[in-house]
Amino acid sequence: MPRRALAASLCSAVALLVLATPAAPGAWGFSPRSQPSGGDLERKRDEAKRRQGQLRHQLDLATASEADLNRRLEEIDNDLARRRSEAEAARADSEEAAASVTSITGQIDELRARLTQRKGAFNRRAVIAYMGGHGRPLDNLAIAGELLSLPKDFADAARRAELVSRVAQQDGDALGELTQTQSDLSSQELALVKARSRAVKRAGDATAAVEAVANLKKEQEVAQAALQRRITDLQGEFDALAAEQARLETLIQERLAAAARARAARGNPFVGRLPGTGAGISAAGFIWPVQGVITSPFGPRWGRMHTGIDIAAPAGTPIHAAKAGEVIYADWLGGYGNLVVVDHGDSVVTLYAHQSRIGVAEGQVLNQGDVLGFVGSTGHSTGNHLHFEVRIDAQPRNPQPYLP
Repeated sequence: MPRRALAASLCSAVALLVLATPAAPGAWGFSPRSQPSGGDLERKRDEAKRRQGQLRHQLDLATASEADLNRRLEEIDNDLARRRSEAEAARADSEEAAASVTSITGQIDELRARLTQRKGAFNRRAVIAYMGGHGRPLDNLAIAGELLSLPKDFADAARRAELVSRVAQQDGDALGELTQTQSDLSSQELALVKARSRAVKRAGDATAAVEAVANLKKEQEVAQAALQRRITDLQGEFDALAAEQARLETLIQERLAAAARARAARGNPFVGRLPGTGAGISAAGFIWPVQGVITSPFGPRWGRMHTGIDIAAPAGTPIHAAKAGEVIYADWLGGYGNLVVVDHGDSVVTLYAHQSRIGVAEGQVLNQGDVLGFVGSTGHSTGNHLHFEVRIDAQPRNPQPYLP
């Protein structure tokens, strides 16, 4: 059967498409000339996602099936684990960045002290160079005077040249040390700015992740409460149907016997009406009575026995005969509400419950696919859906193996 999503899921998909559509210039409250920063866009995107998630959440909870709610709870659990991991990683990274800030700050203090020392050394070397000597300024006035006077001979000139070279080398070393220290200081100050920025960002990330976890926990609690209400409602519906079982089995047996006697007298009305095989027809010769999502399958659930399958569909959706047969009951039946029972021969019957309006009469012979009623929520029902049963000798069987 092609599975169409519930109206809530469709609305959620539409909401997702609308929120995911790129906004026109000015739609976010800024002009093309004044574009927001990346951080602003990210915040607006996250806010849009949050609004979309809330809308989807509200729509889903309004008409969610048990399976829908269980899926949502599983999504929340997975999201919680991811968010907690993100929060822990952000917290650890924030602490590491803070420690890095402390370390770099210490290194900067050391470099500044070294820079002050080397500036002093360089300044002293500059004075010495200016005086023309290589020792303390006052102690080298004679040397300075000597360097400024004319050399006496070649030996004196060589000695002066060697002295100038030594002073120049020492000055170069002092300048190199000063330049390197200044470069190191600039690098460390840049690293400090980056470390502080990272620490602030990751601390913010950790806070946001923790807030997201808290919000998800609240959403989880709401979804769990909705699931519990859904289970309680379904238990009530199953109890109401169970209360009719003895009466229903007796009614089916009596009606089958009467129909068999009538067919023996007038002939089999199903001749020429049995379907062949083809697309949309099961090996057992059945079609889906209505298109929709199975919100509650056949079998024991929460200590109750569900004797059919519930197929969600909007109120008023036409219900089709799953197979050719004769209507042996078309009336109200307690928790089943408006009920149609169709005899298909060989003690096989199908039941169509909770109808808003019955469209056939007892004794009417149906072709496969004929409309026999319309989806509703009569009797003890948790919402608009078709409760569909297959019974053999009045005993319920799982309908799904009979369907395509």
